[in-house]
Amino acid sequence: MRLSIRLESEKEIKLFQDYRRNFISILKQIGIGTDKSEKKEYKPYSFSVWFGDEFKIEDEFITGKAILFLFSSGDPTIITRFYNGIIELKKKDRDIMICKSPMRITDIKLIPQKKIYAEKIIFKSLGVLVLNNPEASRADFKKWYIIPTDNIVKFNECLSQRINSRYQFFTKKVGIHPIRLSLLNDSFIKETIVKHYGGYIRGFRGIFQLEGSPEILQFVYDYGFGIRTGQGFGLLEVVKQI
Repeated sequence: MRLSIRLESEKEIKLFQDYRRNFISILKQIGIGTDKSEKKEYKPYSFSVWFGDEFKIEDEFITGKAILFLFSSGDPTIITRFYNGIIELKKKDRDIMICKSPMRITDIKLIPQKKIYAEKIIFKSLGVLVLNNPEASRADFKKWYIIPTDNIVKFNECLSQRINSRYQFFTKKVGIHPIRLSLLNDSFIKETIVKHYGGYIRGFRGIFQLEGSPEILQFVYDYGFGIRTGQGFGLLEVVKQI
């Protein structure tokens, strides 16, 4: 399930490009991501922030007036906790500080559940997708973070390992669900390097096909693609079920 939260400012604001930490802070305020029983790298949700066409990127800042905060999880308990927490923040009718800029919650929408029934799905990224190669050195930025156009075979090995590890952790089910990304066209994948907590992360945006069982594809859609899903990466939207 997914929720869309609209945040607005009366005047144009400037947000740092390293903005995701502010939304992680909002989640912690409402009790999301604070469960000590969770693995640090395994969060049962994904989120993305959409700035809309009116926002502009200028040097180190993103400027505009309205933001959509999209939150997704396959766990009804997490969705309920998020919804109730956001409602309480809205009831307080006070500013929420995003990169030291005051904003207000103006709308909360529940997005209808999307059921995955096919074994091949064309997805598009909502934000940046991140995956790493555990066999590479963290010091080697280009090899530690891997994108589909680097080496599609190795990328799919890493993707299957990461997705199945998270799937088994959250569902407590054994067994491997094969999952594979196919490029529709190299030009549909765009390497993207973003600032995050003072450092940099290499990921990608784009449109591509994922092939696997409907169960594992539903998991990816609900919980996010790749790694760092709890830090504002990995949210997908369905383009077409094949």
